[in-house]
Amino acid sequence: MTFKLVASDLDGTLLSSAGEVSVRSRAALAGVQAAGGVVVLITGRPSRMVLPLASALGLSGHVICSNGAAIHRLPGGEPEDLRTLSPEVLRCAVPALRLACPDLGLALEWGSGMQAETAYRAAPDSVSDVLNFLDAGHPVLKVMARSATLSPAQLTELINARCGDELHASLSGAPFAEIAARGVHKSAALARLCAGLGIRAGEVLAFGDAPNDLPLLSWAGCGVAVANAVPEVLAVADQVTLNNDEDGVAALLERLLAAGKLGS
Repeated sequence: MTFKLVASDLDGTLLSSAGEVSVRSRAALAGVQAAGGVVVLITGRPSRMVLPLASALGLSGHVICSNGAAIHRLPGGEPEDLRTLSPEVLRCAVPALRLACPDLGLALEWGSGMQAETAYRAAPDSVSDVLNFLDAGHPVLKVMARSATLSPAQLTELINARCGDELHASLSGAPFAEIAARGVHKSAALARLCAGLGIRAGEVLAFGDAPNDLPLLSWAGCGVAVANAVPEVLAVADQVTLNNDEDGVAALLERLLAAGKLGS
């Protein structure tokens, strides 16, 4: 099997613990593109963080941001596919969640910016209730949720139990739960992108480390966990490579490139 597309998570996977892409990893990604392969960064991070990185790496094609809620075209960064959260759904769901978790703090994310509550992040621009900000005209792609009494995992479980018909919460390894519209996740976005590119799931090589990567690794023809991945990701991965600080993504890409298993 020759893989035509490489999809990699960022934090904890392609990025080192210092949040950097090593020289070795940059060379491996360039090698994939030189061989005619497609490289897609696929992350929970918003577009304002991902697009500059993609440009610095010299990537072409697309990036998938906000856990699959946004697909942007490179090099210009134009949004091609946005899966936003309904203000009506949030106005209904959030009060119920606040009753179940009184110290809930939320932040709205729309790619180019965000708006946080004081309970989420004490900052000069924070507000008391982000629901009052829903009519500001920003397409909300993701909501981040924090609690002082519940862990991110407990908060994720609560959100999915109370609002699972319309919302879905996941964990990326960050100190908060991440909420999207139901059906919005990394694999769904990548499947749509691949359909447009004429690439089959079996021709996709995907890398990840966190629970929000589970659908991605399960969907791809070969799902690869870095060695520092959480146990549930290690359990479903087809392969395990070195950890993110040992350039695990690059190590596997180098081997596949040498064997002629990556590219068009």
